[in-house]
Amino acid sequence: MAIIQKVSAYDSIMLQRAKRADYAALAEARSEARRAAAQNTLAKSDTLRYTLANAAAQNSADQSQLMARIIQSRVAADAKAKAAADKWYR
Repeated sequence: MAIIQKVSAYDSIMLQRAKRADYAALAEARSEARRAAAQNTLAKSDTLRYTLANAAAQNSADQSQLMARIIQSRVAADAKAKAAADKWYR
């Protein structure tokens, strides 16, 4: 003979409530994990964006400085050539 154990209605309701609470806690933990992952991704993205913008700005500044040095050297070379030519013609 098998013994059938019936659960009272109160116990069944309490069991359902416990299961729902567990599912809600699990959903909240997953949501929090997703939120943390999204914030971490955004922080990495912002860091990468800042690094790239900084590198581009530095590259532009270096390029401008290099161009200024090239122009200065060409002007100095032209001035030196003109001064040397004047000396030979005197």
